[in-house]
Amino acid sequence: MGLLSSRTFRQIATGALSGIEEKRQDMRDRIDTYRERAVNKKNDIQKKYNEYFDEEKANINAFKTIATAAGEDYLPALNSFVGTDPSRLSVFDRMSPDDIRTELDKYKDVAPTDTGFIQAREEKLKLKEAELNQNLQDQVGLFKGTSSLFTRDIERRGEKDIKTEVGTLESQRLRGDFTAGAGLGLKTNLRLSEVQNNYSIYDNYYMDELNKIGEKTGNRVVNPQFQANVSQIDEQAQRLIDNGFGGTQIEAIAEIIEMMNNPSYKGTNLQFLNKASDASPILEKAEDAFNIALEERNISKMESVIKDLETRNRPDEVKIYTDRLEQFKKDEANLSAETIKERALTEGEPDVEDSKTPDFQVDKPGFRQEYKDVLPFGEWMDLSEDKVREIYNRLDEERGVKKSRALTTEGLSESEAEFVDKINTALGLS
Repeated sequence: MGLLSSRTFRQIATGALSGIEEKRQDMRDRIDTYRERAVNKKNDIQKKYNEYFDEEKANINAFKTIATAAGEDYLPALNSFVGTDPSRLSVFDRMSPDDIRTELDKYKDVAPTDTGFIQAREEKLKLKEAELNQNLQDQVGLFKGTSSLFTRDIERRGEKDIKTEVGTLESQRLRGDFTAGAGLGLKTNLRLSEVQNNYSIYDNYYMDELNKIGEKTGNRVVNPQFQANVSQIDEQAQRLIDNGFGGTQIEAIAEIIEMMNNPSYKGTNLQFLNKASDASPILEKAEDAFNIALEERNISKMESVIKDLETRNRPDEVKIYTDRLEQFKKDEANLSAETIKERALTEGEPDVEDSKTPDFQVDKPGFRQEYKDVLPFGEWMDLSEDKVREIYNRLDEERGVKKSRALTTEGLSESEAEFVDKINTALGLS
């Protein structure tokens, strides 16, 4: 085959170039079409997002409105009741604040949810935004991979331009910061008439005392069927007063009855149920009780005082008395045998059973001649077995005496074990 003529070659080349340019123009046109589609898709998705945002914003605002009406104390119960279901908010439509609180009182003991309602709506919106943005990006990349060798540069530029023009969704953020406040129409104190009415309820728990022949004695006594009610009211009313409530006994009783009959009542005086003020009578009582227990060397009473102060939210006093108790225990552990003996002889031993007179205390450790300088025979006779054992053990410690191991009672019958215990005691090994 002969070589192509220059004219023929020019014709072929011109045709080929013309075909390439036609393809490149087609790609430009397609990009314009995809750009328009992508922009329209962006507008549709943005509209869906805005509608979803408005819906979640309305849900949160409804929740905040109800929480504000009920008050901060009811927020956990409201979260537990609603969970993550906004439709449950409709239960409170057209309810008064008191009615809302009464309804939520039913859920105050329900375990709290891991995520609060507002937080759950915020997370839901973020997930929806991510989903819609992904849909948008999928639309932007629809024409990718449709280019040829001669149009690939146009495709790349077109994709970049479309992404720039379309961008991402214009997102919004829900306002999650929120404080419910004290609650609307919430009763925080009692009027004089309410104090009187509540005390009348309490007085009705009492009845006229009758003598054996059915005559009134002039005294008022608790009706047996209301004994538990009266005991609870009296205890809590006294706690109010002890913790610093400045009102009368009648006023304290009225506060407690209001709390029992009206669960939504958040009277300011009820704070004294769980926290004692700095000027509360209980602090002086606690100091006196602790000092008396210290003089009596009664550890259980000292611990009781500390535990009571813990329930009254007095951490400073708890720390002070705990430190004093620990120091007392250290001091007691380091008492000399002489001091133990002198205490026992001077103060007596009221805990000794009458049947266990010193002359007949068969379980008492035998008299130890080597310790007669501290505990002579006459004093040994006067002391109980427990005190003698304590003194001898302390003397062993002070003088570095190594005690022999006690005889084992393992595998023995009850009677045999009892006999071995007596031997150990007599030998000072128990």
